Amino acid sequence: MEIAADNIDKLINIEMRRTGMPRGKKWVLWEIARAASPEPLVLAAARLLDRAPCRIAIVTGAAVPGHMPVGENDGPFGAVALAGALARLGHTVAIYTDPDPLPPIKVLAERAGLAIDILPLALGATDQQRCIAEAHDLFVAIERLGGNRHGHIYGVTGVSRSPHRANVDTIFTTASKLGKPTLGIGDGGNEVGFGKVHAELERRLPDHTMAATTPCGGGVFSVVPTDVLTVGTTSNIGAYGVIAGLALLKRDPGLCHTPDEEVALHHVGVGLGLVDGGGGERIPWCDGIPAESSAAMVQLMRNIVERTLDPPRVRKF
Repeated sequence: MEIAADNIDKLINIEMRRTGMPRGKKWVLWEIARAASPEPLVLAAARLLDRAPCRIAIVTGAAVPGHMPVGENDGPFGAVALAGALARLGHTVAIYTDPDPLPPIKVLAERAGLAIDILPLALGATDQQRCIAEAHDLFVAIERLGGNRHGHIYGVTGVSRSPHRANVDTIFTTASKLGKPTLGIGDGGNEVGFGKVHAELERRLPDHTMAATTPCGGGVFSVVPTDVLTVGTTSNIGAYGVIAGLALLKRDPGLCHTPDEEVALHHVGVGLGLVDGGGGERIPWCDGIPAESSAAMVQLMRNIVERTLDPPRVRKF
C-alpha cells in the first residue's frame, strides 16, 4: 500500500503547467512536504480521514473581481469529489466558500447528488470562523490561501487577495487549538497547510517567495500549518490523490474519481462561469492543464489502486 501511495504522490506532482505560470517548483514543493511526513502524503491524508463518521468542513473557492467573478475551477472540483467520497464513508460534510463562488459550487454538489450544506464565509468575520471551528470535527482546505508571516493572503504572483476573499486562518488555527485534525491540499505554497514547512519553503525556493513583490514584504508562502499537507500539480489533482488513498485504505476502487467525470466537470464548470486559473479564461482547463490531461492522471491513479488491490494470481510456467 505504501508503494502504491508513493507512486500516486509522484504521479500527481508531475509539472505540466503552461509557460507564463510559476514553473520549476512543483517537485520541490512535494519533496519538502514529503520530507516532513512519515509516509506518502496521500496515504497520510487518507488515514486522517479514515475514521468513524464525523462532521467535516471543507473550505475552498477563489474568486477575483473582474478576473474570475465566480472563481477558478481549481478547488471546487476537488472539494465536491472529496465530499462525495467522504459522504459515502458516512461523514457529514459541509463546504464553506466566499459568496461569489458559492452558486457554482452548489450546482456542482447538486449535480453530484450530494445533500450537503454549501455555506458562505463573511469577509473579516473571525467570530464566524471560530464558530465554524467549534461546529465541526475535522477541517480540510483545498486551494485556499493562508496568511503569510504578516497575516496577509496573496496569489502566487504576489497580488493581494485580502480585499475580496475571506482569510480563513482563524478556522484552522482555532481548530488546532481545540485539538481537532486538519488537512491542507495545495499546489503553490501559498495555501493553508504549507505553514507546516514554511521555513524550508523559504530556504529552498527563495525566488518564489515574492517577498520583494508583496507590499507587506512577507512573501506569498503561508505560515498556517495543518496536521497533514498534501501537494498536487493542481489542488484538484491533490484532492483526487487523497480519494485514491482512501480507496486503498478501504480496499474499494469504486471510491476513486473517474476520468469521464473529470472531463465532464471541466465542461460543466465552463457553463457555470468557473475559469482556468492559469489564464483566466472560461475554457475546460485547470491551472493551464487541459481537461483530458487531468483525466489521464485520474485514470492512472485509478489503475494504481485497482492493480494494487487485485488478488494475487498464481503463475504457472
